Amino acid sequence: MTEDQLGIIREPERGDRRQEWGTVEETGQRLDRADAEAVVEALTVDYAGSFNLFYLLRKHYWTAEGAEFGDVAAFLEDAYKRVRDINDDLAVRIVELGGIPPNTPPTIQEYAEVHLEAEGLYDLRRSLAGDLDGYATLVAGMREHVDVAADVGDSGTTERLRDHLTTLEDDAHVLEQFLEDDALARPEEVDRP
Repeated sequence: MTEDQLGIIREPERGDRRQEWGTVEETGQRLDRADAEAVVEALTVDYAGSFNLFYLLRKHYWTAEGAEFGDVAAFLEDAYKRVRDINDDLAVRIVELGGIPPNTPPTIQEYAEVHLEAEGLYDLRRSLAGDLDGYATLVAGMREHVDVAADVGDSGTTERLRDHLTTLEDDAHVLEQFLEDDALARPEEVDRP
């Protein structure tokens, strides 16, 4: 554990550590340990990215406002729940492969390719555009990780990631449709003839 984590991370006072973070133990998945390590590393990036996307979507659900508030907020609520389910499933798969999902904020941020939005409240259009960027980043990485899993013969992970990609791509398409709608823009931002 690094010095900067000591203020927010606690070490259990009692009990034995069963596994060190960053290691992959043998499991019944019938994967070579090096192959399992490669898949766990890839899934860790997807897990961290989906963790951040969940927080982005939830923040924007809380703060959505404007002409299409109801439709946008309803979508964001459903979307953050779907991303949370994906995140949980990735964590379960990491454990099934003998790894440990990251669980501290510093470690999650170290692996996340999806970046959080700065503190503060931003207009809905800008926030949704950032969400769409987050989806694009997560989808691109996850597509690469399908190949990582397929290359080592991990059909269980390959199938899971493909299912998650379908969900993420469908939600990204809905965001694109919201962003095409002029109603998300403030009146002063809409070009007038």
